[in-house]
Amino acid sequence: MRDFVAVCGWTAIGESEWQELRAALPNVSETTLRACGIPIDAPWCGVNAHSFDELEQCLREFTRVYGQRADLRRYCRDQVIAAKDRARWASKSEPKRVMKAEMAEWMLVWLDDPALFPAWVGLRRQHMG
Repeated sequence: MRDFVAVCGWTAIGESEWQELRAALPNVSETTLRACGIPIDAPWCGVNAHSFDELEQCLREFTRVYGQRADLRRYCRDQVIAAKDRARWASKSEPKRVMKAEMAEWMLVWLDDPALFPAWVGLRRQHMG
């Protein structure tokens, strides 16, 4: 995949590049495509939730895409639902229990009303300290 990206001369992957990658490499998972080390635009980048800062930035980007592109709303929601499910699963293990449970809650708020998320997360972050 990296060879394909290099041949194309891409330094970042947006919508058209994502579609071309998916067409050229149909048997490669989205997770593998995302692991290529090249920046990928939202929502094709998936939900990044390694830290609260990363999750907040990602969900804000998803909010922007969701508001501007009605044709991508279902894809955005599917990505957030999958990430929420992964966070819930990860919240069952002790080292990241509290963090991942909180992240799952953030994603539930986003799923309930993406436009409300930016204001809500600002208040939530103040409450968290």
